[in-house]
Amino acid sequence: MDNDTLIVSEKDQKAYLPYKYIDIEKKYENNKDKYISPQDVINKEYILPLNRFKHSISSRFRETINLIINKENKSILKALDLAFELMFQYNLNPIIIAACRNLEELDIYLDCLEENELFDFRCFNIKFEVAPKVYTREKKPNFA
Repeated sequence: MDNDTLIVSEKDQKAYLPYKYIDIEKKYENNKDKYISPQDVINKEYILPLNRFKHSISSRFRETINLIINKENKSILKALDLAFELMFQYNLNPIIIAACRNLEELDIYLDCLEENELFDFRCFNIKFEVAPKVYTREKKPNFA
């Protein structure tokens, strides 16, 4: 079954990337020596620890390189060019780059981000599961 939602879970400290089941099957069939099942592909390739994205600048750079070289099969020069361009875009979460299946999806997201119209991004849903903030009652000063 397809998963069309990127889930960033602070509680689990994981990012669950969207995928198409046909892509999972293809990866499994082409790499049976690396994966034991389609679920193993999902566990290893589509569920990522959040600490992988801890340093935003280097994460944006690394994820862009990965997208261009591994998913788009383009040259290292094209990858470096785009990686340097996106590296300092502070409003771009590197997890979004990792979630994009191709450069077209990333371009659409960047256009929506630039226009401040992320509701127009329809390639996949984005859900942030953030742990609730716990507030403690402050003691009132005793002026007796």
